Amino acid sequence: MNIDGLIKELSPLYNSYKKNKSALGGTASLQIMWDIGDVLQKFIFKNNIPPHKLFWTVYGNAEGKQNVTRNSYITREFQGKAHRIRKIFSSKEEINQLLPNLKSFICFREAMPFFDNEKYKFAGKEKQELFELLNSKKSSKEILRKIKELQKEKIGIKNSRTQRLGDLESEKNIFVNFYNSAYKLLKESNYQNALTELTIKDTDFFSTLSKNTSCLSNEGLKKYPLEIPESLSGILKDYSLAVNTLLDKEDAKARRRFRRLIPPERIMRLADIIYAFTSEKNYSKFISLK
Repeated sequence: MNIDGLIKELSPLYNSYKKNKSALGGTASLQIMWDIGDVLQKFIFKNNIPPHKLFWTVYGNAEGKQNVTRNSYITREFQGKAHRIRKIFSSKEEINQLLPNLKSFICFREAMPFFDNEKYKFAGKEKQELFELLNSKKSSKEILRKIKELQKEKIGIKNSRTQRLGDLESEKNIFVNFYNSAYKLLKESNYQNALTELTIKDTDFFSTLSKNTSCLSNEGLKKYPLEIPESLSGILKDYSLAVNTLLDKEDAKARRRFRRLIPPERIMRLADIIYAFTSEKNYSKFISLK
């Protein structure tokens, strides 16, 4: 597999998107991501590689390897969205036909489960009405509000399968609190202060925690022993203990429930954030791409 060649093909598209996304309309954004997804899909088919493994390798935190060099800054979350878009639309022309007046990519992103999730996918009149909403002259804020209502109505259904989710309320809160704390430390743009706040400067610890966080997003990924130093304290210690607890369970039920509380894309995003703390260079690079 020529990963370097793949990254060279993806990078101009990714850089164009990141550089111009504030000026791009929704339709144009969707088309660039379709191009990225098309490159990924062709590589997946040619090399018969699982998508999640490819996304991991392109980003650089390769499965089964320790202390690897970062290959690119095209995050696994971004690659996953682009690949989903490629599978939803057969061509860029189809995007033009179905979503010629899409105001914001964010509106489509929030509606994606209604296009590709087998459990919630719309068809017929419902699908047509969703396209009409996304193409409407309403403001992006109003479109998002209506999509959130649809999510609550169609996805947020209460049933007996959700009863055990309360068992993981503590782990969910720890994840959210640590995510917010880590993101805040990135926004402050002070690497040394971030390490002080996190009460550890062991870059190998962050590398392993990043890998194990990724493991929570998908069953079958390799986990690594994570020893928690006695000196560790605060929210990072709480989060590290929670990750160890979830990964140590032989039964995957708890992890599946956790992924119903915290979407895999968000888990992968936190893994990327944690990796930023492995060096000042990675920290600065991550900030520059925000």
